[in-house]
Amino acid sequence: MTHQEVAMTTHRTDAQVVFVGYNAAYLRAIDGSVPDGSVVVLEEPDIIRKRDLRDAAGRFGCLERIVPTSYQQSAGALDLAAELEARRPVVAVVPGLEYAVPAAAALAEKLGLPGATEHAAQALRDKARLREVCDAAGVRGPRWREVYGPEDILDFAGDGPVVVKPANRQASVGVQLLDSVDAASAARAWERTSSADEYEQVPDRALTWRFLAEERLRGPEYSVEALVRDGEIIFHNVTAKTVIPGPYPVELGHLLPAPLDRATQTAFETAMRALIGATGYRTGILHAEWILTDSGPALVECAGRCPGDYLIDLNDLAYGTRIRLALIDLLAGRPVTLPRSARAVAAIRFLAAEPGTVTKVAGTHAARALPGVRDVEVDVEAGQEVLPWTSSWDRAGHVIATGPDAASARRRALDAEATVRITTE
Repeated sequence: MTHQEVAMTTHRTDAQVVFVGYNAAYLRAIDGSVPDGSVVVLEEPDIIRKRDLRDAAGRFGCLERIVPTSYQQSAGALDLAAELEARRPVVAVVPGLEYAVPAAAALAEKLGLPGATEHAAQALRDKARLREVCDAAGVRGPRWREVYGPEDILDFAGDGPVVVKPANRQASVGVQLLDSVDAASAARAWERTSSADEYEQVPDRALTWRFLAEERLRGPEYSVEALVRDGEIIFHNVTAKTVIPGPYPVELGHLLPAPLDRATQTAFETAMRALIGATGYRTGILHAEWILTDSGPALVECAGRCPGDYLIDLNDLAYGTRIRLALIDLLAGRPVTLPRSARAVAAIRFLAAEPGTVTKVAGTHAARALPGVRDVEVDVEAGQEVLPWTSSWDRAGHVIATGPDAASARRRALDAEATVRITTE
């Protein structure tokens, strides 16, 4: 992003940007580049309590306050529109979290601001609705069925491979890959999927969860990060994903931009345009996950907010951008210019450890000193329990590296990963 573009984000000191959902990484990234006190966050009262966010406004200069309101599967945030506008003009509404996407889109519509549209956001937040609109528009994807118990899973799968997952959760929570299905495995899959929980991420009130069984597709996995303005893609990146083997498809690493031939790159661009058309998405950011089958890209799912897994940071390193600032400008209706090609390749590897109690963490300083390493973060410490990976929340940290090409970036990330040693017993 140019200095002129950053200035466009910061020139309205009398205005405010509203985030639906508290995202510390986003706030940290923009702090100092937007006016002090120009950001307001709407968050669920239960989540404010669980995550100890009552004093969060003191952690970032840009954050004026956190306003308690309901937004997850609720229209409560819409009731604040008049109050927010009366205090200071709202220039943009940003979805801070996955569960905030519909509320952010609805609030933007009510305030007359650019956004996803409420219709598109509802489809992106619910994989069953997304399948329906994509099937109707001819976007390639797996066979699927909404399921209400183990009998439905068994009936759909027969004895073949199947994916069982929640339709409206996040972070791979509850997702399982089954090579074959019988009555016992269907019952276990249903119990694990339907009982999946995210204590700090959801309010205590009863929420409605839906569940899917899908055909298990085969092929390498990719994601596409795209900025969209009025239904047109203005920034597009394809990321190669590495997923752990076994029943829980948790990401082990990412590499971007993915080393693809021109025909495959074009196939992903075409698939993204079809997805945008199918959902009626207008303005904002998309993070779509695909499997590259023999017939071309097939949609796994798509989110209408900044991706997790440090993918925004990887894009910024590879393209020389500041995408979080660009997204605010985009949602404020300001001009945004972004590069069409990357100047480097960025890679991330997520750290694992044998399940047990952590006794020692070593090698972090040595890993940070390796060529091309940009970040090393360990999220566990001595005395903490490490669990087997069943979702993204179970990973023990990460390393990030860059290089002039895909091979060097991947090698540097793997070297840094091998240097960090997490000992458990």
